[in-house]
Amino acid sequence: MNNWQIDLFSALHEKNSMQDVVDVALKAVQPLGFTFCTWKTRLAFPLAHRRSCVLGSSEDKVHQKNAAGGYDEAPITTHCSKTTVPAIWTGRHEGAIFEKDPALLEEFFGWGHKGGWAQSVMEGAGQFSMFLVDSAEIMPQSYLEREVGFHLEWITTAVHSAMSQLRRQHDVQLSLREKEILRWSGDGKTSDQIAQILNISASTVNFHMRNAMLKLDAPNKTAAVVRAIFLGLLH
Repeated sequence: MNNWQIDLFSALHEKNSMQDVVDVALKAVQPLGFTFCTWKTRLAFPLAHRRSCVLGSSEDKVHQKNAAGGYDEAPITTHCSKTTVPAIWTGRHEGAIFEKDPALLEEFFGWGHKGGWAQSVMEGAGQFSMFLVDSAEIMPQSYLEREVGFHLEWITTAVHSAMSQLRRQHDVQLSLREKEILRWSGDGKTSDQIAQILNISASTVNFHMRNAMLKLDAPNKTAAVVRAIFLGLLH
């Protein structure tokens, strides 16, 4: 391996949070001309709604829409759900990715995200993760295909390895009741509906949900469900 590969691997595995891993990855791709990077895991689980866990290097409109599920059926995510062959887009109003949903990509470009590259890692049982990098500038197709592909594929593998390690090392412990309430919330049930199902009060449901959110460091119920599933706590 080259020194940059060794340095990246060491830096990634010294980090204690998934957001830290994304931040290290951003530093690795910036010299290649990229401005943003995102790690997204599309969760597959026996609930009524599929959700994604999204970590990004910025909190801009693109990240907010991504975190809210607005890109779950977008051309880049759809491509990555089917193959590990990288998805490439230049930022111009052309190309296979752009032509699949011009309006969505025009909005994406208008928010300052132009040329980019994404690749998935299949994790089995319908779950996959994808590493996405993009630039504030238009990027040549040849550059994305031939000049940075090796670097980005290696970074994707290294980031996935670091994320998997952090998932295995988590110390979050949920009670049986907290898990039960999170599962029903993941199915779209309200606190009142969960209370009826479990024959407990709505205030008790909310008490356990607040405890789960605190343990998972989640800002809301949806984030708590996603993080619990991502960490393998609801299987």
